[in-house]
Amino acid sequence: FRGYTSDVRRACFPAVLLFIALRAAAGPTGAGDPHAARATGFPGAYLGTVSLSLAANPLYGTRLLDGMEMHLRSVSAMTVPYAVSDYLENSVVGTLGGGREAAARLGAMLGSEPLDSSKASALLIAHALARPDQFREVLDGLETIKPGLGKHAARLLREARGAGDRKLISALRAAGELDPKGKMLAYGPPGCLNRVFDGRPGASSSSVEAAAPDPSEGTGPGGRPRRSGLRASAARRD
Repeated sequence: FRGYTSDVRRACFPAVLLFIALRAAAGPTGAGDPHAARATGFPGAYLGTVSLSLAANPLYGTRLLDGMEMHLRSVSAMTVPYAVSDYLENSVVGTLGGGREAAARLGAMLGSEPLDSSKASALLIAHALARPDQFREVLDGLETIKPGLGKHAARLLREARGAGDRKLISALRAAGELDPKGKMLAYGPPGCLNRVFDGRPGASSSSVEAAAPDPSEGTGPGGRPRRSGLRASAARRD
């Protein structure tokens, strides 16, 4: 208002207040927007981890995308649903133990310390397959943290191709749609990672809830009971 008369300033002041009020109610508009709502639950914890990792290593975003590309080549060639579940679970928690203990350790790490880019990229793909309704929030958050990161991650998913299960390829491509039409196809829950997606980040192993394993599925990596959800989810669409 500098340079204007006091009468003009007084006349314009109500309009300025109205603009500020409308802007505050409008919500997020993009990267760095101070009005953007903070993600909570798993998306918030994962995005916090990516932020910490980028602060520790400026090249982390590139390594995350490289890891995604590597994991996508592997899973896109798989024809058996539980093989995808085992692969992603091993890639994320293979060094953290098994079952509830591994989920609790991973939950405690998320949002509180950097995460190896290979683990973080496998976790991103697992979340895209298991929780497509939440995944859009994660992609948007990645783009806010580092412009281009969310868009490139989405592009890698949209361009997924391979000789693997057609439902898997369809689910990956749907997860990468920037403007998805209708409900995205969920391929199924990837084993014990469900406990991380559904539980409170950092929760103890006794407080993280998950469906009981199906003994008929045998055992997965490290002797852990194999979970039937992913296979059953795929079978329901046959």
